[in-house]
Amino acid sequence: MTELAKNIRELKSILYGNSESEPVSEACVQLTQEFFRENTLRILIACLLQLNLEARKDATQIVANLRRQQVNSRLIASDYLGKNTDLLDILVAGYENTDMALHYGVMLRECIRHQTVARYVLESPNVKKLFDYIQLPYFHISADAAATFKVKHDWQRY
Repeated sequence: MTELAKNIRELKSILYGNSESEPVSEACVQLTQEFFRENTLRILIACLLQLNLEARKDATQIVANLRRQQVNSRLIASDYLGKNTDLLDILVAGYENTDMALHYGVMLRECIRHQTVARYVLESPNVKKLFDYIQLPYFHISADAAATFKVKHDWQRY
């Protein structure tokens, strides 16, 4: 797990740069292509529970960044998520784990910023689950679920 956390930190450094250098766009494009080609998002979500807190935060930031990366003027994250909607179901269900809910919530919000992905969540039974999570007695989880619903609600206006 220590080695995995180190690799995740390196991925984040490629995407965000570090104190000494800015990110290199060609490296970001290559990383984005490999990330989705090799199903790394699936792996990252699957092992999120085993990561330490810092690695979880880094993983969440990686997902947020890759969601916005364009390859040949296309957001390939949207295509990938459209073909792997089961990952969205996993992210929504992540609200059930009080220790992980906020990490899954951030990832879910980033993913549903793609209109086709948001449509999937809105038309699935997951939308009812979000209402259930909003009513949980844990304020941090209910507030996060409400924020996620608001992102989905914003897409309904389009």
